[in-house]
Amino acid sequence: MDRELFLKNTQALFEVDANLACSLRALQNLDNFKFAKDESGLNFIRMDGEKLYKNRELSQNIAHFKDEYDKYPVLFFYGFGTGEFYKILCENKNHRHIVIFEDELEILALALHLFDFSLEIKNEKIILFYTPTINTAQLSTLFTYPNIQNTIKTYNLNIHSDFYANFYSNQIQRLNFELIEIIRFIVCNKGNDPHDSFIGIEHILNNLPRILTHGVFQEFLKQRRAKADTAIIVATGPSLIKQLPTLKEYQNKATIFCVDGSYPILAKHNIKPDYVLSLERIDYTSELFNNDFGEFDKDILFIIASLTHKKTIEYLEKNNRNYMLVHRPLHFAAALKLDMFGYLGVGHSVSNMAYELAGALRHKNIILIGQDLAYAKDGTSHPKEFLYGEHNMDDDGSTAVAYGGVGEVKTSLTWTLFRQAFEKDIFWAKEKLNITTYNATEGGARIDGTIEKPFKELCENLLKEDLNKPFGFAPILKENEIKLLLTKTMKNLSKNVQKTRLFIKQCQNELKKLEFELKKEEKNIQTLKKIKNELLRLFKEFRTLKLFNELTMALYFHNECDIVKFEILKDDKQELLLEDFLKTQYNWFMQGLGYLDKQNEIIDNALKNMKTSHT
Repeated sequence: MDRELFLKNTQALFEVDANLACSLRALQNLDNFKFAKDESGLNFIRMDGEKLYKNRELSQNIAHFKDEYDKYPVLFFYGFGTGEFYKILCENKNHRHIVIFEDELEILALALHLFDFSLEIKNEKIILFYTPTINTAQLSTLFTYPNIQNTIKTYNLNIHSDFYANFYSNQIQRLNFELIEIIRFIVCNKGNDPHDSFIGIEHILNNLPRILTHGVFQEFLKQRRAKADTAIIVATGPSLIKQLPTLKEYQNKATIFCVDGSYPILAKHNIKPDYVLSLERIDYTSELFNNDFGEFDKDILFIIASLTHKKTIEYLEKNNRNYMLVHRPLHFAAALKLDMFGYLGVGHSVSNMAYELAGALRHKNIILIGQDLAYAKDGTSHPKEFLYGEHNMDDDGSTAVAYGGVGEVKTSLTWTLFRQAFEKDIFWAKEKLNITTYNATEGGARIDGTIEKPFKELCENLLKEDLNKPFGFAPILKENEIKLLLTKTMKNLSKNVQKTRLFIKQCQNELKKLEFELKKEEKNIQTLKKIKNELLRLFKEFRTLKLFNELTMALYFHNECDIVKFEILKDDKQELLLEDFLKTQYNWFMQGLGYLDKQNEIIDNALKNMKTSHT
């Protein structure tokens, strides 16, 4: 075996996965597998005599994957084997990523002595995972790669050797289940309700003057960053009430982030949060601010998503509350080019939003309370003090590992999405910012990546001194700066609407050609292929529109996945299905252009209103 080759491969691995590289180099003895040559060529044999490959299995699988999977941009495999299989697959330029999971460190070590994978590892043509150490956050991050995300409709966890199917079937099933769950999360995360997107866009535009006349989020972060070590995030799970006496005792020794649903509860118990956050665009959440707590609200900063319902702002202003509107990281908000007022609210829930803010403010410790993400034993979803009652979620039969790791609790798909967003954020907060996250909920679902400890114990150990409260509010722009920004934003919007209308006309012309060709009794395949190529070009251009946003993102994403699914077919199969594919594209463009038209109408109306109110 070639020791120099092993060092070269692991050096490349250090650049993408230092932990795995260290583990491989730390291996002293290979006790379970040995290298051999037999009728299969290069082979590994387990110490009980079981061979990795039998007879012509390797060569047959190489031929099969070369033939059937030639056009696949991404392939997933369980089992690294000798590495020869992947070295040959890597010769195919169509394969952008080959993702491989391996349970045996020794197999990886042996294989990296045999073949040079250094270039493939560096450019991530090969992405390696050692399955005993992977977590949900790493797998979720994998699916953020654009070249991987758009192939989810072609996903399959492949096996190139019966050895793995025979001896690792349980591991394969568990991994496959987890990957499918992440794919479900991605699809849900893209959104599927254009009505919601229309509402959000309309609200942002209507709220634009107030966005500009209140605090500047990025300046606020600079001003408040690293001023306190410990943050407490107060959510609305059914376990919250039992933690309130301790929270009240220690409220001056930590930064308290409160979600909108918990705000009236804390007010009732006279526990003053430093920040109250709200994420949603519907008037349902506005009612959480339809109250008057008088002096209690003094010195609280309300951080509200810029797409909030107008009633939220009405209630905040009615009672003279200090508030700041912050853009969520959505495409439409980004197209406004008002980056100083964003971005916050990547995750699905307001608790996810609070966690992002606590991290952005560089707290070293973040403590979660009331973050059950599950039903209590009595079936309740929220505390009895919650404005909308104790039973406020739909039980869809989902379960999760319980807090403490023993047994399971009832949860829901929605809560599962919230938990997955937490787990991803918690992992990267630790990796990149060295933030430690504690789950002191003492109930509900386990959140991977957190340290589970009693709330009282954490407060006693971490919270020693009073903080210098109240904290300062966010700086506000000068009047001339506000006018300039508003004028510039209105001009950009108007210009982008015009460009969108030109694009719509281009697409409509091509769709008329397609309609004409499809009506013919005898189809001209070459003409249909030209139309297909032009529609695919327009589809890519659609993605570059300045007003491409969350409204069209879900629509675009699903069609992009369908195009990948079509393009991996063999040429003869593509020709056979071309007409059906073009009909699908016709329907997609008709729907997408309709959405753009409606969006343009919303922007036009908002611009008229802004001009009227500022003249």
